[in-house]
Amino acid sequence: MEKQKPKKTIYENQEEILRTIVKELKEKYLKNFSKAYLTGSLVSKKFGKYEKEYEGYLGSDIDIAAIPNKRIPKSWRYKGINHEWNNEYHIGEIKINENLHPINLMIPLKNDYKLIITKTKEIKNKILRIK
Repeated sequence: MEKQKPKKTIYENQEEILRTIVKELKEKYLKNFSKAYLTGSLVSKKFGKYEKEYEGYLGSDIDIAAIPNKRIPKSWRYKGINHEWNNEYHIGEIKINENLHPINLMIPLKNDYKLIITKTKEIKNKILRIK
């Protein structure tokens, strides 16, 4: 059973935040991937700050779906299988409006990129290719 998320205040400047996060992801993280997709609250423009901590953070998470080009760095923390179709890792965090936002990487089982698109659509999330 999934934990109930606390109430969230949506940031006003969603497009600017998206550009800032994509720029930082490209500079620091995306070199590890040949393709990468964003999904979740950042893409659906519901990115913001929780009124109380959720999974150790006040900020919404940044969801990336991708397959690494090489070995998974030891600094990435394995979180387990998520939604029954991907392995999830915590790979870092980005600060927006003085709040830390965790970066979660979803690697589709069997390294199948089609699963990223299919499963994201099944859960009615938007998806944005960023690399």
